[in-house]
Amino acid sequence: MIDNRLHIYFHSNLDDPEQWRQALTDLLGPIHFSVDTTCCNPQSVDIALLWTTPSKGLAGFTGLRAVLSLGAGINQLDLTTLAPRIPVARLVDRSLTGTMVDYARATVFRYHRSLHRYEQDSRAHRWSFQPPLAASACTIGVLGLGELGQAIAGSLLADGFRVLGWSRSEKTIQGIPSFCGERGLAQIAAQVDILINVLPLTEYTQGILNNRLFSHFSRPVKLINIGRGDHLVEHDLLAALHSGQVEAATLDVSSIEPLPDSSPLWGHPNILITPHVAGLSSPESAAAHIADNIKRAIEGKTLINQVDLAKGY
Repeated sequence: MIDNRLHIYFHSNLDDPEQWRQALTDLLGPIHFSVDTTCCNPQSVDIALLWTTPSKGLAGFTGLRAVLSLGAGINQLDLTTLAPRIPVARLVDRSLTGTMVDYARATVFRYHRSLHRYEQDSRAHRWSFQPPLAASACTIGVLGLGELGQAIAGSLLADGFRVLGWSRSEKTIQGIPSFCGERGLAQIAAQVDILINVLPLTEYTQGILNNRLFSHFSRPVKLINIGRGDHLVEHDLLAALHSGQVEAATLDVSSIEPLPDSSPLWGHPNILITPHVAGLSSPESAAAHIADNIKRAIEGKTLINQVDLAKGY
């Protein structure tokens, strides 16, 4: 008997496969759903739904119609064994966007209201009053003005902050002065109190958070990295913290995850490490987006948030 059910292969060490199986079954009807190493017939897989690629790569998945990332980016996926004809899409849905915005706002207010300093004062039994500043007195720069970056920038603008944006190409966003290119990066760096990185990781943006950027800061800046770990040159950050160019940093991502115990980032008094929790998607909200892209892939249509593999986003 021939099984004509849609075959989805799922691979993630962060997501619950049963939640995804149920959510997609509710939307698509009966499906064949393989998880991790249980895929004994990779050539029969239609859709690969992945946070990371399986250890043996994707060469054996000869019938693929699409690869759908479970993350907002694709740099965590090893696509070297993927046939070039296979489209790849990233995931941006309201739950991921909402959690990213919440995280960005929480970390911004932690710095804006000097809670990072009070944490240290508390441990030192030190009472040191600092009058709070108005939000309008704080300038926040957002690196990356895609869907996530614009949502973060718009939310902070609504909170009353002065918000600036930077992207590789020129963008026009109401109420948010935007910069682009190398010159624009230096211009935005010279004005900010808090800098948030939410760029996609590409050959161009790898290592963009480096001593050259930090040298343009005109005051001690608070750095928030919720992009990718390889955006940051870690030893440059440590040097900038030592020199005072950077006052403090919140890092939700690292070049190696989990962050190794030997990393000097651990235990630094002015660095907060969080375990890649800034942006999370729930199957309840994201499944509709994934199901739509599955239908598009089967029909041979362009995917939502389809990645230009030459650009990396």
